[in-house]
Amino acid sequence: MKALVLAMGVLFSAVSFASSLTQGDHIEAISLTDQNEAVLEVNSDTQVLLFSRGMKGGEIIQEAIESLESPMPSNWRYIADISGMPSLIAKFVAIPKMRDFSFAIGLDQEGEVTQLLPGDKETATVISLDGLKIIKVVQVDSAKALLEAVK
Repeated sequence: MKALVLAMGVLFSAVSFASSLTQGDHIEAISLTDQNEAVLEVNSDTQVLLFSRGMKGGEIIQEAIESLESPMPSNWRYIADISGMPSLIAKFVAIPKMRDFSFAIGLDQEGEVTQLLPGDKETATVISLDGLKIIKVVQVDSAKALLEAVK
């Protein structure tokens, strides 16, 4: 019995420390609810996936999208891991504020869907995709760098 418990512990530890996705990997299609409670999907049509794990990354993405001369392209998706945010703050402050944005943000409120996506709380991640295959991953620390990365 002790051996079984030990084996299960090792297995779950390995899973929890799984590395993030990188260039050449395939991601699964993602379906999340956005700030307006609509479904946002990352699928084979998605060419650019913008991802933030923290507030700073979200600010970088917001600034970049708002600086575009036209609306965010239809083959781009923006998703955010907001699992670290207290649920009351998310529900009553952050999400209502996000409803003012002109673009959709797929919200991972539990952190499970986005757990393997690369990124940290201080940067934004730009993931270039081709049919859900990761072509390039770039972490950026400014809106200007983000816009350069999607060229």
